[in-house]
Amino acid sequence: MKELGEYLESIFKEIVPLGNLHILESEKASEIVAIFLSQDLHSFNVFWQSAVLQNLCEKYCKTLSFKGILQVQYTLLLNIHKAFEREPKRTQNLLKKVLENLALLEQHKVAKGEFLEQIKAHLERIAHQEIKEVEILQKQQESTLDSNFLQDFWGNSLKLLEQKKAVLQAMQAQNLLNLSSSLAELESLLLKLKNQHFSIGITGVLSAGKSTLLNALLGQEILGSSTIPETASLTLLKYAQTPSAQVSFWNKAEWEDLKSTIEDSTLAELLNNAEFKEVLEKFVQDSTQSLKISLQDLPKYTSANHSSRLCNLIKETILFTPLKFLENKVEIVDTPGLDDPIVQREEITKDYILGCDLLIHAMNAAQSATQIDVDFILQTLQNANLSRILIILTHADLLETKELESALNYTRESIKARLIQSMSKDNAELMLQRVDFIALASYPALLAQTNPQKAKELGFSLESSNFNALLDYLNQTLLGGNSTKAKDLIFLSAQGFVRVFENIKSACVLEKSLLFAKESEIKKLIEEAKIEQEQSLTKLQETKESLNNATQQLQTYLETLQKELNQKLELSKNILSERIFADIVYDYDKGKTPSYERLQRILDLGLKDTLSDILRFCTQSLDKKITQLQSQFETQVQVGEKDSSILENFHLHFDESLLRKTALKILKSITKSVQKFGKNQRSELKSALDLDFEAGFVEFFAMIITQNKALESKLTENFKNFLEDLETNLKMDLENKAKILQNALQNSQNSAQEKSQKESLLNQNEAALEEALQSFKALQSYATRSAKC
Repeated sequence: MKELGEYLESIFKEIVPLGNLHILESEKASEIVAIFLSQDLHSFNVFWQSAVLQNLCEKYCKTLSFKGILQVQYTLLLNIHKAFEREPKRTQNLLKKVLENLALLEQHKVAKGEFLEQIKAHLERIAHQEIKEVEILQKQQESTLDSNFLQDFWGNSLKLLEQKKAVLQAMQAQNLLNLSSSLAELESLLLKLKNQHFSIGITGVLSAGKSTLLNALLGQEILGSSTIPETASLTLLKYAQTPSAQVSFWNKAEWEDLKSTIEDSTLAELLNNAEFKEVLEKFVQDSTQSLKISLQDLPKYTSANHSSRLCNLIKETILFTPLKFLENKVEIVDTPGLDDPIVQREEITKDYILGCDLLIHAMNAAQSATQIDVDFILQTLQNANLSRILIILTHADLLETKELESALNYTRESIKARLIQSMSKDNAELMLQRVDFIALASYPALLAQTNPQKAKELGFSLESSNFNALLDYLNQTLLGGNSTKAKDLIFLSAQGFVRVFENIKSACVLEKSLLFAKESEIKKLIEEAKIEQEQSLTKLQETKESLNNATQQLQTYLETLQKELNQKLELSKNILSERIFADIVYDYDKGKTPSYERLQRILDLGLKDTLSDILRFCTQSLDKKITQLQSQFETQVQVGEKDSSILENFHLHFDESLLRKTALKILKSITKSVQKFGKNQRSELKSALDLDFEAGFVEFFAMIITQNKALESKLTENFKNFLEDLETNLKMDLENKAKILQNALQNSQNSAQEKSQKESLLNQNEAALEEALQSFKALQSYATRSAKC
């Protein structure tokens, strides 16, 4: 940190840098860097409600707090120095733009003060530094990882980390230091790295070409791809040497929920099917039942066109297949259409998507950006934790080049226009940067792999279908040894290794410094260590009390929030019931039969307004409380390196599929009530409608309770894990230090020759640790390097 200068060192003395922060690589790096580096405590208190600052904090800090700003600032300054070592000219050009933007902020009186002046002076020095002196450093760092190593960054990084763990194992054998806990931590980091799997979600409306796209991706025709929808259940594709399948059925509670949204005539038709009824009675039980089947029997359970109609009983399907694409721990989640008539399956689909590393959304190029498509993409962008969404315009071979370009532009602008309706233009642009577009001729791509001769006769190839562009994209972002995903994972693991090795190096330095110390000096240090231990344990207890207090505050707040939400729901329910009743009475007075379609429209709009109101209310009030707690928490607790944002990602997310399901249930009930009570039974009709809405809103109320419980659970788990890590690391450090001091006391009587031999061994270990640290930093440096490098 010495390169920052005395003033900035004092500012960031107690600040822990963030992990992977890719601001310098973004297109708007000069603007983002200027905004973050212009912030001191005064300006933050003035501008913390700014939409731009809030959005940047949400993206990079995870929480809106000045501590988060400081972490980003410190990380940015460190990254600027690393970038200058790698690419001096490019970094200087960037810093000149940053300085111009800082001048603009200062001119408009958005930023001022000593901190800003120090930042400007620091950046000016780098921006005008002679490049020659850093070129040697750059070459030295680049030579650490040769070109052969970088060809498979993922695999070779794993080997390097394993080798450096072996270095510690060799040190452990010397009995100089107790490294058991350190080795266990390294093993845990490596195990987590090796067990990583990659999940790709495939979505799209019915007949968007999902199945053909997926078959092309897999290299053979696995799934049906007729224009009549075949895939009636969510399907997970996983690797196995022997092909097989497994279907999971709805449980009884889920089936009852499903029945409440199915038309009575459709339900009667299903129950009159003997085979359907037999399977229903056998496999729809209190708990979810699964059945292993052969691939030949798969259509019977999953096809919407099979006479058995068993697909209506299937919640999800797992397809095991020895496809090469799936071999390296890749899973594909193939979903039913977004416009699936069974709402419950849509809910499962969206739950799975939240856990995907990448979402591929298929759109027919000739019918791109439908209302359903755009709604889904917006909801996913705003609610899911996906880093990227890839939109593929299928059937690209059916359009001329100009038509295809027009379809791509229309899709992009449609999404942007809808985003701008709910946020500022700048925020919409930032959000849109997470969306990528590829046009693909899926069928030609599939044919080129399954029947190359026929494809050649028709003039089809992988290149002309644009399939190679898709493969390149997947390798770059997710699957390749040099992918963004691989780099992020290696960066985080290397960071864990750095932490462990630096602690051991500090222990080496301490032990070496005590080798030739007098007995009286060591005894004094032991007494000081005991005092330090007491102070640390007292601080730990204060931390526990602070965390428990924060937990209780949020739990109390959530209880209050739930009551307020229940009141809002109760009011909305009554208003909507009155509106429906008034509309029915109006039709009766006009001598008309109440219109099913009109009642459905009123319900849909009313429920959507209700949900929007609740989301807005929850987001504003909960975010405000979280920010307050975070600020309070930061004044009492020194957050550890392992978890710098304990209160991050606490949000309520309500799925619009719940609206559809609620609307279907209520509509089905009120239709029966209208049929049962005529225009001369208005009082009875009103009572019946109130009961219909009471029953229909049960799930809304249950959802609020579930969301609150989930927040409580997440908070408690976060705090529990944080405290356990904090306590374990603190006690480990104190015990290691105490042991080193006791050993030093015992060894103080050793001969000078014995001490010299031990010093030589410690010097060797220190050199090996430093070499390992340089290797880890080289991994991190490459992992954060711009794709342009």
